[in-house]
Amino acid sequence: MRKIIYILLLLLFFAPFSLALNLDEKIGQMIIIGYDTDDINSKEFNSILKKVEKSQISGVILFKKNIKSKKDLIKMNNLIKSKNNLTPIVSIDNEGGQVERIDFIHNLSAFEINKKDENSIKKEYYSMAKNLKDVGINCNFAPVVDLGINEKSIIVKKQRAYSKNPNDVIRASKIFVDEHNKNKIMTTLKHFPGHGSVTGDTHKGFVDSTTTFKKEELEPYYKLINANKLNCVMVSHIFNSDFDNTYPASLSAKTIKGKLINEIGYNGVVVSDDYDMGAIRKNYNLEEIVVNSINAGVNLMIFSNNLGYKDINIDRKINKIVKKNLKSGKIKLSDIDNSINKIIELKKEL
Repeated sequence: MRKIIYILLLLLFFAPFSLALNLDEKIGQMIIIGYDTDDINSKEFNSILKKVEKSQISGVILFKKNIKSKKDLIKMNNLIKSKNNLTPIVSIDNEGGQVERIDFIHNLSAFEINKKDENSIKKEYYSMAKNLKDVGINCNFAPVVDLGINEKSIIVKKQRAYSKNPNDVIRASKIFVDEHNKNKIMTTLKHFPGHGSVTGDTHKGFVDSTTTFKKEELEPYYKLINANKLNCVMVSHIFNSDFDNTYPASLSAKTIKGKLINEIGYNGVVVSDDYDMGAIRKNYNLEEIVVNSINAGVNLMIFSNNLGYKDINIDRKINKIVKKNLKSGKIKLSDIDNSINKIIELKKEL
């Protein structure tokens, strides 16, 4: 009898993580959302906690609007992370320079960092990661590995690019990843396949890099994709007809499965850029977004509720869309299970 129990326990331990969750939980683990409040006693925040507890969402993305004080932020994040054994993702965009969400955490921009020696970069990024860890953040949507090719690019104008030289980008980004990973913070290389050669802004609308894209923009991904278990890749909403003449990167199986996964060899978690951005929301409805992103190979879908599209219950709509399209065969359960196994394997490291 003891032998049978031992074998059953072994089978349970080594079974795919996807088998342990029901369909609603699987769908929820693929969703990250934002919310408006900074009050842990508010009805909206209580709703977020319930979503986390029931695995209706995988985690949250925070902005300045959510941060009242350091003390309140710590309480908020600790509450979120206490609600589910599958470590909830508490994420933020904290690149340094002009892209920071927390008033009491300040770091140099990527452009400024690139001027520093290796030891100075390590100190800067250790400080950033330690400060984020101290307030309960376990996911930073950075570093930016876009090459600063076009001086008119929003990436260059806001000093978000380290350099136009791939080697400079790889050097600083590797340190960024390492220092965050030491503090058990997930990092995200962005914005695949590259945002540094265009003048447009995907926050506002359609952006095409077909005529400006340079092959060296992919070099950081070849060198950094397997840098650490806590390293993910964020896919942009950039359109490039040389990759896919129908869909932008974040909705493109040719770009994600074809280029990033099959050609470059990436096998970790793929995160979408915010699907509330104009490049997507102005051109696709929610069902098109969800179906195409899952089919393309996106594992974690972000809906920030921060860019004019406000829907705190968007997870419920996504759930219905996924179930409907699973039934019709437009989405495969194998793609859902593949995402869940990757996500939970990542969360084990947090």
